[in-house]
Amino acid sequence: MDGADNRPHVHLFWLRILRSQKKKVIPSIFLRGAEMSEHVVKTTCKSCHGGCRVLVKVKSGKIVHIEGDPSSLTRGTMCPKGLASIKEVYNPSRLKYPLKRVGERGEGEWKRISWKEALDTIAEKMKEYIEEYGPSSILIGQGTGRGYNRYTFRFARSIGSPNVLLPAHFCYAPRLAAFGITVGGRLYCDYHGWGGEYPKTIVHWGKQLEYTNADGEMAVWFLRALEEAEHFILVDPKATPVAHRADLWLPVRPGTDAALALGMLNVIISEELYDKDFVEQWTHGFDRLRERVEEYSPDKVSRITWVPEDKIKLAAEWFATSRPGCIQIGQALEAGNNSIQTLRAIICLMAVTGNIERPGGMVNWVPPETGEMEEFALEVPPPEELPIGADRYKLLALPPFAMCHFESVCEDLLNGERRIKMMHLQGTNPVLAYANSKDVLKALLNVEFISVVDLYMSPTAKYADIVLPAAHWLETDDIYDMHPRFFVSAIVRAVEPVGEALPDNVIFNELGKRLAPKYWFSDVYEMLNYQLRKAGITWEEFKEIGVLARTGKEHYYKYKTNYWREGGGFPTPTGKIELYSTILENLNYDPLPHYREPNESPYSTPELSEKYPLILSTGGRVPYYFHSQYRQNPWLRELQPDPVALIHPETAEKYGIKDGDWIWIETPRGRIRQRARLFEAMNPRYVFAQASWYYPEKPDLGIFESNANVLTSNKPPFDPCIGSTTFRAMLCRIYRCDGGE
Repeated sequence: MDGADNRPHVHLFWLRILRSQKKKVIPSIFLRGAEMSEHVVKTTCKSCHGGCRVLVKVKSGKIVHIEGDPSSLTRGTMCPKGLASIKEVYNPSRLKYPLKRVGERGEGEWKRISWKEALDTIAEKMKEYIEEYGPSSILIGQGTGRGYNRYTFRFARSIGSPNVLLPAHFCYAPRLAAFGITVGGRLYCDYHGWGGEYPKTIVHWGKQLEYTNADGEMAVWFLRALEEAEHFILVDPKATPVAHRADLWLPVRPGTDAALALGMLNVIISEELYDKDFVEQWTHGFDRLRERVEEYSPDKVSRITWVPEDKIKLAAEWFATSRPGCIQIGQALEAGNNSIQTLRAIICLMAVTGNIERPGGMVNWVPPETGEMEEFALEVPPPEELPIGADRYKLLALPPFAMCHFESVCEDLLNGERRIKMMHLQGTNPVLAYANSKDVLKALLNVEFISVVDLYMSPTAKYADIVLPAAHWLETDDIYDMHPRFFVSAIVRAVEPVGEALPDNVIFNELGKRLAPKYWFSDVYEMLNYQLRKAGITWEEFKEIGVLARTGKEHYYKYKTNYWREGGGFPTPTGKIELYSTILENLNYDPLPHYREPNESPYSTPELSEKYPLILSTGGRVPYYFHSQYRQNPWLRELQPDPVALIHPETAEKYGIKDGDWIWIETPRGRIRQRARLFEAMNPRYVFAQASWYYPEKPDLGIFESNANVLTSNKPPFDPCIGSTTFRAMLCRIYRCDGGE
């Protein structure tokens, strides 16, 4: 964004107009001609994490067209997933009615039941297990969330269960934890220019923001800021689609990012390129950090990371001297055995260069008038027990959002007491999403009762006892918030749900009323009004305003004010950015960032590398799919019908593989098949496989045929602080599939 002039729709100006009118004004709906049945609804896309504002044309109760809203913060941009949403709403494969299993699990024999029977059954099962085994016997799970995390946590807290399941311990929770213990908040790249500066140096570190919007940033803002940047540094094992715009590419070996960050710190500190005033006044433990990074000379780091020494030095010098700068951190850095210390090393880079809380740097956003929407969950008292696994991986137990460790849950279900008796899984697909899929399925089969909420009969839903049909975001009224950032926006129902599908927030509210009514509401609109109360508006008013945002200079330099603490400072135990973490020290973890070799590598497991000579990374982004979603969508599936693995042409020649061949990718856990795509801009020793693939058109859904998590390990060592599993640095071998197809 260019500044405050572009934001008239984010103020309460519209509210004053609405309240002054004798007749209802609907600025989000534009009637076409005299045909009252044709109109356009302004709403918010939930096809990924972003929240792009969109215009939905509806004719005679049916969606006929979707496009971006050019008057919005996201400037009319949309990705293929959002544009193809019409094929999601009217997909013939969608679940339309509540179903109850009548055959054996996985046989696909179902009976249609009423919503009352379905919800009553789920609630009664929860009551039975809570009475006999306690609330910790119930696991409440969700997937990426897309802004309904607050409902999941509020529901779990309201029934007293500590066991909330998210894939967060290897996706976003390490960032929350690392930022929280180091700076006391959540830092995002300031691409907006509200403080008069854009970043001069932008770093993309294991991130493909150009393909999918992140938890706090949007591709459109990044691309706008890139036009103003002096330097763009790409840190990634392969060249991503924006590599042609990079001034410097650091092709880091998968899993060695902590060493690279520590090597850059070595250069910045030894050459005294750091911000001396900021470090002296606002950081804790700099001398100890200086001593730690002496171990990571550029020469040593080059040998670890396979990045040339001169590139390491140049990246460090640019980031330290061409300021302000920001670092866009990707999920790839969290999916390994050293996620917390990797992230802390990168945050230390931000801190010693003075790039925190300044315009064009890394900023903890001030929320809009609503306050942080997550408070909706936190106002319910937390459970009395610890989540499963949080006694070992102690950052999982830290407030505000404690969660269980799924690999520990599976281990218990397979070899332990089977403490989890029931799972309620809403918008999540554990059979595809978690490490060692075959073990995950075996573990789920040991759960006595499972209820699943989804749009489709997913690989996980197939093994449930009750399946509930979820409404699409185009059929939902809700408040969109993806972790505390500077705006919230309205998700406005464009059409009625197909069949008897219900929105996620309605389902949580209906179950909540049956189990803990004092924390829930008469209907979803009372619940939405309650969440908007701090802004002094109702849901009906908010959906006409569309967006509430703060887009000014108040975001910056909050540590110089009383924003966090009297007299200034950061919300950490020392009041400063903790390069040396007192929280980690008190938990008996290393208080300083350090490097840890991946569990499987040519160096940590040389004997294994003789049989599996290639380094495998899974989970790279594509523009058409989001985790396991959209394989049913005909428009998107046409763009990419099969799973794709990237291999180097030299590697392909060595193994007799041609572009487009089906190949086997094998690790000690198993093998899968994907189509080879030859790609030169990567090391010949690497293989990049796509994750979460299955085949909805097949009777068995092809759960284990091409799913990369057949290859990943659910065995320790995990990250010692938060339990992250490894998805981006394993060993594998490849060979052609016999007989082609």
